[in-house]
Amino acid sequence: MTLHHEHHFFRSHCPMDQLKWFVNQTLSAEERVTVEAHLTECAACRAEVAVWTELRQVMRGVSVRTPEPRADLFMQIEQQLDVLPSPAPLAWLGSLLQACWFALTVCGEHFRAQARLIRRDLFWMPLFIVPLAGSLVYLPRPWQDTPGPAALLAALLTALGMAFLYGQRVDPAREIALVTRTSPRLVLGVRCCLVFGYDLLLNCGLVLPFLALHGVVTPAWFLVNWLAPLCCLSAIALLLSILVNSGTAVLVCALLWALRLLNSVQTILFGGSRPLPEAPWQQQYESFWHQGPLLFVVAILAVLLTFIVLERKERFVR
Repeated sequence: MTLHHEHHFFRSHCPMDQLKWFVNQTLSAEERVTVEAHLTECAACRAEVAVWTELRQVMRGVSVRTPEPRADLFMQIEQQLDVLPSPAPLAWLGSLLQACWFALTVCGEHFRAQARLIRRDLFWMPLFIVPLAGSLVYLPRPWQDTPGPAALLAALLTALGMAFLYGQRVDPAREIALVTRTSPRLVLGVRCCLVFGYDLLLNCGLVLPFLALHGVVTPAWFLVNWLAPLCCLSAIALLLSILVNSGTAVLVCALLWALRLLNSVQTILFGGSRPLPEAPWQQQYESFWHQGPLLFVVAILAVLLTFIVLERKERFVR
């Protein structure tokens, strides 16, 4: 048995919890008589009472020397608060700008990091759209009136780039991404903004003004027949590359566009002078790819499904 246990055993009958209240004079008369009777027999409890008494006297001395607060202290504090100048009306604007700058800094770091990891051929491959658009202006007259084949090839080039944006076999930095705490959805979102934003910039910022300036297309035609199929096919390619792999995405997109090229082969070979008959299913299929609003809806749904599947497939744990 240790010294501590022996001490506790020998004092187990002592009213140790009541000693401090005895010194503070807060016990009832009956309890006080009991404690006083015990103190006449227990030297250890008398020593502890002496310590508590000395501590009480010291605290009373401190209390006596401490001045009482003024009765109007809180009133004066409230008056001083009223006198303090109110914040400037535009003070919140500085905080907002600071938060926006911080958000832009974080986004910039993510974009810069992912730009170093994305394959370089995803940036130079869409540049073939530029000479393709130029050929529509400088080709003979029959081909100038048919920008459909160029729209098909532009959409296919963009979809091929989206198919190789993220995946186990095409992403050299995928292992690094998986061992970090960065969400796969964030990585894919940043890469989509970089690559697809670059493609949109080429198509809407360079090709559209060039073709519209030469009277080849109108903005409305470009939106429905060029941009909408491009977005839809790119979203399908991105979804298939995540669900299966990039090779499957390329194969499916090529098959989808090969069916459309069957309708455009007459334009490529004969300049639109000898139209070939179309089967009913070809007409319905081609009509689907000219439904601009529907294509945008399909593209949005495909992108949302891609991000949902990606998070579950990578088993990202926060």
